[in-house]
Amino acid sequence: MALYKREWNTSIHQSAPEAPRRRKRQRGLSMLRLKIIAMVLLTLGTLNTAVVMPHIDMNNIGDLTLAILLDAVSWVAIPIFAWITVMGVHHSQHLWHYLGRVLLLAALSEVPYDMATSHVWFDSTSNNPVWAVAVCIVVIVVLRSLDTRPVHDAYTGPVYQVSYGQSIGIRIVVCAAAVLWLILGHFGVRVGVMNEGLVLLAMVIIFEILHRHENTMMYSAAVVGALAGLTPGLGVAVVHYHNDQLGYTKKAVGLGFYVYYVVHLVLFAVLAVLA
Repeated sequence: MALYKREWNTSIHQSAPEAPRRRKRQRGLSMLRLKIIAMVLLTLGTLNTAVVMPHIDMNNIGDLTLAILLDAVSWVAIPIFAWITVMGVHHSQHLWHYLGRVLLLAALSEVPYDMATSHVWFDSTSNNPVWAVAVCIVVIVVLRSLDTRPVHDAYTGPVYQVSYGQSIGIRIVVCAAAVLWLILGHFGVRVGVMNEGLVLLAMVIIFEILHRHENTMMYSAAVVGALAGLTPGLGVAVVHYHNDQLGYTKKAVGLGFYVYYVVHLVLFAVLAVLA
């Protein structure tokens, strides 16, 4: 399966000229469908921390198990967001604009995130996972920029020709720095048992390094997902059905997901305060 193209394929295959012009259904999951699935799962996680957890007895093993299971369902979205991030870097015409949008989103949603998940205005022990997405974008750009051979896919960023040893050394340092930053920043720490930022970074690195080897990439990500709470491995199975179609043509549709993320956090933050 060809993972990367010069442009997103937003066209629909047409039948022969003499046949009626009808759209043919595309098999697999387009980027639009993947984003919708990820947002639904993410919303379930926010619902759990904002509405469900405050009203259960945390000393009751049954209630605690329910809370963890509900949150674990949202972890299925981690590999999906990792794939979306990698694809975003590879197909963005303006990498710094893309990074800027993510940083703006993280800044705007930090307070609503803390209110919805921790019920305080600022919680340093669990910060917005969107910051982790920004870190992952930087890591992907570095991994792609340092190559021992020219890049032939849709990646539009700079590529610097370096030796194999230099490439390996710089990549190790950058990935280690990213891991340290995510640990210290507590980005996406959920119910004290899941660090979404670290799992997201691991998935992003796997998808980036092994993108030319579909089966190896998916098996490796599935193993990491299984070790990180099992449910992220299920998310890898969802990603496996990607079809490299964007699924929409208007830029406003893509920006709508940014708006939805902030709005849904604000709404759940209000519910958390009123509950």
